[in-house]
Amino acid sequence: MAPECHALLKGVCALRGVTVSEYVYKVLAEDFHKLVKTDNQVQQMLINGEYPRGSAAYNLKEQIKKDLQL
Repeated sequence: MAPECHALLKGVCALRGVTVSEYVYKVLAEDFHKLVKTDNQVQQMLINGEYPRGSAAYNLKEQIKKDLQL
């Protein structure tokens, strides 16, 4: 990432009271949720995976199964 973009990102995160890692995780998670709902291969990869009970991946898998009535 270009230094000026990194500085801007750090500034935005500071204004929001979150770390860069927290912000990046949130953005990636939102994008992944959309991807799971629109890309069948990603959806199947998630559904076929084994995840620890209570983890974010496990909860997403259960929600997708519920949405798809599986």
